Amino acid sequence: MSKFYEVRKRDGAARIGILFLPGEKKQTPLMLRVESEEKLEVINAEDSNFKDLSSEETWNVPRGAVLLPEVHPLFTMVKDAPLFVDFFVLSFASNMHNSPKDFARRIIDARNMIPPDVALWVPAIATAENAALLFYMGVDIIDDTNAVIKGYQGIYQVEEGEIRLTELEELPCNCSVCASLSINELRGKDFKERALLLARHNTALLDKEVKKAKERIRAGNLREYVEMKVRSSAFLTAVLRIMDLDEDAYFELRTPIARRECIKANTMESLKRIEVKRFANRVLERYEPPTRRILLILPCSAKKPYSMSPSHTKFIDAIEDYRGHIHELILTSPLSVVPRELEIVYPAAFYDIPVTGYWDAEEREWVSSCLRAYLERNLRSYDTVVAHLSGAYKEICSGVTEDLGIEIVFTCENGEEATSKVALNRLKERIAELCGERKRLSGFEMKTSMIKAMADFQFGIGAGNELVAKKEGERIKITGRYPSYKLSLGGDVLARIVPEYGILSLTLKGARKIMNSLSSYMVQIGDFVPEGSILAPGVVNAGEQIRVNDEVVFVGEKAFGVGRAKMSGWEMVESRRGVAVQVRAVEEV
Repeated sequence: MSKFYEVRKRDGAARIGILFLPGEKKQTPLMLRVESEEKLEVINAEDSNFKDLSSEETWNVPRGAVLLPEVHPLFTMVKDAPLFVDFFVLSFASNMHNSPKDFARRIIDARNMIPPDVALWVPAIATAENAALLFYMGVDIIDDTNAVIKGYQGIYQVEEGEIRLTELEELPCNCSVCASLSINELRGKDFKERALLLARHNTALLDKEVKKAKERIRAGNLREYVEMKVRSSAFLTAVLRIMDLDEDAYFELRTPIARRECIKANTMESLKRIEVKRFANRVLERYEPPTRRILLILPCSAKKPYSMSPSHTKFIDAIEDYRGHIHELILTSPLSVVPRELEIVYPAAFYDIPVTGYWDAEEREWVSSCLRAYLERNLRSYDTVVAHLSGAYKEICSGVTEDLGIEIVFTCENGEEATSKVALNRLKERIAELCGERKRLSGFEMKTSMIKAMADFQFGIGAGNELVAKKEGERIKITGRYPSYKLSLGGDVLARIVPEYGILSLTLKGARKIMNSLSSYMVQIGDFVPEGSILAPGVVNAGEQIRVNDEVVFVGEKAFGVGRAKMSGWEMVESRRGVAVQVRAVEEV
């Protein structure tokens, strides 16, 4: 339990928080300087006054406890320790450099072991090279111990690693130290003065990196920064890859369901991102395609949503007269398959990739596996599969359908662009032959399908049907310009699409209408009527599937309302500080 630390913002496992020190507030991620750590009280298991120190009455400054390894004779499980603490210190952290797996395992085990509303301090290993990765993993506090030690060892640290001072031709930095003297002047200092100057430079560099990481967390794009930073080190690249393979459950619990920031999928590690895997899983588990005669597989576009792009405008024009017979599926990397109805959800409308025309083998395998799974699950919904694809798209689709023994109609010849006039005319002709009679898709039907699919995607299969269901005499109305649609029933607004996040936002009436589907997204609160926000101490229970930025409904003895989660459900239950739900609407009951 924490008294002097509170998390204010989350970006996956990384957090921005406030540590209340005597007479001042410090923001995490925080770099402590070696000489300033007397403001923190660290409790050792060997302390003779251990029981007295565990009393809340004596808890007047930020207090920490040491996390010992299980092999240590004084090891105590955190849950059994009668301590009120604000941070835990991971002991013997320098030993984590033995292997990438140990590095990942020690930090994530520590984070899983301690309460979510306390800080984690990993001492003596932080550098400008690894700091962003440490924060990404869930570390809140670092220190400049390594920077100082390296200074005394004659090592000049840079953002991509370290260099011995003797190997430098010039100082590649503009900090106060490097801007005030030349390389020869620095080398000419006596040992102690030179060591102090190197330590000051190394510490300034680390401090700069902490500030950069904070800005990335605020923007919600720390992952992209980490993918870039680890490239300087084989060890750190291995750590990231190991976490993506072995620790996805840890990061899934902490990764927001949606955010404003665009995913920049610039590396192969982007294929392993939680957002990518979560989207692919939900397309299989939380999406039911409409009953249509033809499945039309199309390539993605640089512009999002796809239907607003020049290429998809051409595709839609070619099939317009027969669109009522067709279900459209977009093939893309790294998201694999995107049904047209889900093109505006996060992250389908929030990603960017480098376009080269070349697909890596791992990229091909990922997209192929997702397309294969989709077809195996949904093929019975269609009479015919048509693919308007060229290049690598066509090769991937051809390989999957051959494996499944599916006959498929290709409307692009080899080497032919999908947007060429010849290919578009061929698409139009083949669709006309297969469909026969013309059948346009009404605007209302497209909007309804989109809202229904988004509700299922957010809350689970069945939520969409409940949301758009109507009784005899009632009228469903959908207003607004694409994609900012608003769903109303009998004059009452039920839900809105929020394009900035790619999610559905419910009103009180909308939430009551689909209560049967919201059990996993329900927050039970205490005997009060919230105003503005619901704090973690006011949460009695919360659905385990709730993630940051999820749409939730909260219920209590005195209140019913809707809002947006600011913590994951498990964290709401286990935390004693911080905002759990940002309230949008509430009514007394």
